[in-house]
Amino acid sequence: MERDSSSITQQLRVAARKKKRRRNISLVIGIIVGLEACLHQMAFHTMSVHALVRPQCVHHLRRCAFVSQQQQVAAKWSSSHRCDHNPKLMSLRPIKSLWNPINNNIFFHTRHHSTTTTRLQADLSTINESNWQSFSNELEETLELPSISVPAKHIHWLLSNKDSPIKSFLAHTMDELEGIHPKIKVVKNLEQDDDDDEVRKRILLSSAELLPDDIFQELQDKFHARKEGTFNICIPPHQQPVTRILSKLLPEEAQPPPSSYEQVGHVVHVNLKAQHVQYGKLIGSILLDRLQPTTKTVVNKLGEVGGPFRTYQMGLLAGEDNYFVHVVEHGVSLYFDLRKVYWCTRLEGERTFMLKNEFQSNQIIADAFCGCGAQLIRAASKKGCRIVANDLNPDAVEYCKESAKKNGIDVSPGNFDVQCGDAREFIMNLGMRMSESSSTSSDTATNTPKLPHHLLLNFPLDSPSFLNALRWWPSGEVMDPPPRIHVYTFARGDDERTEAEVAIDMVADGLLPEGGYSIASKFRGDYLNELGCNVEAREIRDAAPGKLVICVSFSASRTLLRRMQGDFFD
Repeated sequence: MERDSSSITQQLRVAARKKKRRRNISLVIGIIVGLEACLHQMAFHTMSVHALVRPQCVHHLRRCAFVSQQQQVAAKWSSSHRCDHNPKLMSLRPIKSLWNPINNNIFFHTRHHSTTTTRLQADLSTINESNWQSFSNELEETLELPSISVPAKHIHWLLSNKDSPIKSFLAHTMDELEGIHPKIKVVKNLEQDDDDDEVRKRILLSSAELLPDDIFQELQDKFHARKEGTFNICIPPHQQPVTRILSKLLPEEAQPPPSSYEQVGHVVHVNLKAQHVQYGKLIGSILLDRLQPTTKTVVNKLGEVGGPFRTYQMGLLAGEDNYFVHVVEHGVSLYFDLRKVYWCTRLEGERTFMLKNEFQSNQIIADAFCGCGAQLIRAASKKGCRIVANDLNPDAVEYCKESAKKNGIDVSPGNFDVQCGDAREFIMNLGMRMSESSSTSSDTATNTPKLPHHLLLNFPLDSPSFLNALRWWPSGEVMDPPPRIHVYTFARGDDERTEAEVAIDMVADGLLPEGGYSIASKFRGDYLNELGCNVEAREIRDAAPGKLVICVSFSASRTLLRRMQGDFFD
């Protein structure tokens, strides 16, 4: 059943307006929290500015992927003034992963730490990649924590129940223990007194926030708690997060240290800022040491992604000079040289979304910019889809074929067919190619479609410009439903339109140009829907401040194809 086109467009606009409001709220919150931090530093402790920052706002702020370190510190101070609304939301946690609406991919790791770390007393200029491990004693940390003891039978309830009065005062809530791996155990054995009737256990508490008398009294009355002495815990360097070690070893001019990295197979890739470049070998050595055994190579990105194959140069920081990686994504193995192909780990979530929500079993999937074939190999392996694909990069095509073979996929013509060539010609010839593939395959059913069920155009720099090649598709073919085209493009919102509306207009101009080069056509989503396109737009990821990657999906209806071919009569 076709959707109401005006209703879909209206929903898109409403959702986009809500998103813009959320962004404006984030900006206002950042300003308020920054002012709050300034007042705190000026010792205006009696001013209740922190009342302006509701716990829900701080919770929203900590989920924003582009919060500055100063804002995090300010939000942390604000959260220390506990609010009665919801204390759980007020306990700020460092951001653990870059924003991605879908992807929870374990390969992409990011760490941010707002904890103040004391740098070494040694001459930092003498520390390098060869000798930093000799400072392990200086890197070691010792924390003195208060503790209480309770009978062992109460431990599980006190640590796991949401109504436990002690949960927010446990040691693992401290910022100093954020990112420690393996985590510090907050329950310790306790030497038993002769007059103890039952076994007691020690519970370590946070040193940053003293246990209030009324809560301890409740613990004493209900759980027979008693105060114990302080307990020292040692945190060796191998348990500390990489960022904390770098904070101690890097000099003042290199602070704050790098806070994120991407792991592709055995290669860890970082983007060093200008102040970090001269310490790149040291940074690489620490990353290599801490991320063993999965990491064998650490590289720094040199320059921007570019060239006809969208690759980038990289400089070796530590480890082996080996860039041929083996990536496992949802049980599918991919093999490629990271220097020779474009790869984006963050698109794993998008690939999963397409498999779950768009592709059906045994469908025909076409991809004009397939790269090393992650999406296609997963579709063929998991859903038995037939593949016809193209890429301009000959290395990517070979890696795609080899990976398919190693995953047990039949790469014979008509089943998994990948070519190297121009994307526009590939799209133009797709109908004829599919006809030939159908005739050579063992499937002789008369209802074998001549066009693919899905066509992917994942080249955000210029995907919409390739859409005019669809005019060469046969408009007389009857497919129910018609082929679904998925166009990925960069988009920036303007004063009138959201990013999604801009992307839809770019797709509309690629299909049916209107208005010329000097006058941009706007709000053409409804027009496409009148042609039976059923346009949908999804936000994929942030590419830069104010710049998003949007996926615009539409149906290549017979009416649209006829209109592109110059037939304006129904």
